[in-house]
Amino acid sequence: MLGKLMKYEWKATWKLLVPMNLFIVLMWILSYITVQLSFFDSNSELVIMTGTMIIMAYVLSMIVVAIGTMIYLIYHFYKSVYGDEGYLLHTLPVDKHHIIIAKAVMSAVWVIINSILVYVSIISLFSTQRAFMSTMLDAFELYVNMASVNGIEIGVFELVMTFVASFFALIARILKITACVSLGQLAPNHKVLSSFGFYYGIYFVQRILTMFYYIVVFGFMARTGDPGWFFGSSWEFTLISNLLYSVIFYFLTWYVMEKKLNLD
Repeated sequence: MLGKLMKYEWKATWKLLVPMNLFIVLMWILSYITVQLSFFDSNSELVIMTGTMIIMAYVLSMIVVAIGTMIYLIYHFYKSVYGDEGYLLHTLPVDKHHIIIAKAVMSAVWVIINSILVYVSIISLFSTQRAFMSTMLDAFELYVNMASVNGIEIGVFELVMTFVASFFALIARILKITACVSLGQLAPNHKVLSSFGFYYGIYFVQRILTMFYYIVVFGFMARTGDPGWFFGSSWEFTLISNLLYSVIFYFLTWYVMEKKLNLD
């Protein structure tokens, strides 16, 4: 059943999100041609202006598509779970856990696809520019050297766990949105506005908890004089905190859908 739900989610979202992401590819192709043809080295102001407009459109397309993807996924979740489509969804013999997992996973897939397109297009666009690549390599070398000074070994395991922690950070953000949308449905009126209120309330609490963590860590550093513990814990803290957040937000979403569902 979970596989069928994920297949349904893909069919329900690809007609809009695929063209949006293909638009980034189109703008990347135009920008790549602009860079390769050295528009900015031309003596013609019209050619330079054209190249500038293309690059600006490329950057703007990445921002608009990234924001548009998130807005659409939020709208799709609200409409399909608590909107008119929710009447059909909740009459199906489907476990609420499967609904939450399918929507969270497919949302994460779309965000990852968008992120990969953005990063790959940027790197490929500037990969032929020696100055750009040299700067990137110098920055990475500086990061490795700073980590080595603090007693941290940057290896394959650390890189893999950093990606794993980033993935769960994405899942936690998605589940936070589903939780806020769900909690907003508990309000008798202004459900959408209530969802925004829950979001900013949770965001504020998260910032307080993060600040408390840093206070504890810096207090530990002041006592021991060992900064390596703090910097070496970055992916661990990200992973553990977002796993906890994911569980909390998942439970809140499930609780409203299972115990407090009201589609009126």
